[in-house]
Amino acid sequence: EHQKFFSVSNPKTGRIERFVTVANIEAADQGATILKGNQKLLAARLADAKFFWENDLREAKAGMGNWQAALENVTFHNKLGSQAARIKRIAALARDLAPVVGADPDMAEQAALVAKADLSSQMVYEFPELQGLMGRYYAEKAGMSADIAAACEAHYSPLGPSDDVPTAPVSVAVALADKLDMLTGFWAIDEKPTGSNDPFALRRAALGVIRLILDNHLTLPLADRLAAADAGAGAADLLGFPYFILRNLPHEGAHWGGLFGVGIGLFTDVCRFVTQLNGVAFNVQVYRAARS
Repeated sequence: EHQKFFSVSNPKTGRIERFVTVANIEAADQGATILKGNQKLLAARLADAKFFWENDLREAKAGMGNWQAALENVTFHNKLGSQAARIKRIAALARDLAPVVGADPDMAEQAALVAKADLSSQMVYEFPELQGLMGRYYAEKAGMSADIAAACEAHYSPLGPSDDVPTAPVSVAVALADKLDMLTGFWAIDEKPTGSNDPFALRRAALGVIRLILDNHLTLPLADRLAAADAGAGAADLLGFPYFILRNLPHEGAHWGGLFGVGIGLFTDVCRFVTQLNGVAFNVQVYRAARS
């Protein structure tokens, strides 16, 4: 990530075989010393990665049990328990959501249980930006189904308004469970976003829930799901938070004055809410056209 060179792949094989390095000096030896230094540095990094990969591969093929056990000692939040406790919550919620999204409940639960196991791997410890991607590789090498392996990477998505949204049912179930657990957990301990302060990226989680529902055309009453995720006394308050995020999403023809026509209290089914909102917008346009 911080190296001053760019990898170059072979267009025929897709394999990375060369690199281009950048330096802002004019070397007397035409850059030979700079190139040699970069080659040495790159060789060391690749040797480390190979070592991590081989060690991790042995653990993955053994079932990832040690990785999962290690997460018992990793704190997610001091008021919300360990990563292992969070994973169990996500697994239970993914199983509950599976019929709604068309996924197999057993597969959704298993995918949730292994989706974050790579957080204990040496590769992800050294290169945190690879979490999820390495989880998919390890799940594949462990002989798990393609749907479970894909969920290990895809459950983090979408990470933003322009990110791809998972569409595979198992991935959707785990992604929704992951984000709903984030929202309900932090709401329950009163760690809500305030103004521009959102240290736990809860706005991103809420946006992710909305985009997963809309892009996959899911009928998912949020009130029921929040109750299933145990939002506690803050469930009603939390229900208004995705509404706040939704109003910042662009919807063709949407007229936000129509919120008063739809009614904020009806915001329990996102797809129905947007359909009604666009219906109000259409009526407003017809009314304006008739008046002009």
